[in-house]
Amino acid sequence: MTRHWKAILGVLLIFVLGFTSGVVCSSIVIIRKARAALQHPGAMATAALEKQLTQNLDLDPTQRQQIHGYFMENLQHRKELNQQIRPQAQMLNQQTFQQITATLRPDQQALFRQNIDKFRNRLTKAAANADWQSLPMPGASPPGPAPQR
Repeated sequence: MTRHWKAILGVLLIFVLGFTSGVVCSSIVIIRKARAALQHPGAMATAALEKQLTQNLDLDPTQRQQIHGYFMENLQHRKELNQQIRPQAQMLNQQTFQQITATLRPDQQALFRQNIDKFRNRLTKAAANADWQSLPMPGASPPGPAPQR
């Protein structure tokens, strides 16, 4: 009878170890993909769009390479456009924050600034290597043009 229980425990142990290693490996893969998506959101979105739009076209290698180049060129142009409008977007954010701050009581203004700080910190941590800039603070002078990389 003890052999019977040893066999059952052995099989259960194998299943538990298999399940645990599957969870660990899946978590590692998911975390890496999430980091990549946060660090390069434009590239990940472009890759997903490219895959979605071309998956059933039965492209040959030359077509696939050419179409991929078009998507990458589009991504580069969108990054350049984003760099051009970033100062205007920051000014718009600044104006919106000033309007909101003017509407709030002093105690609410302090909480609003704290909320912005928390959001900025989360955004900075989530996109440590991404090409995002933090939000301007209410009451601060408008930002200048974004630094060139």
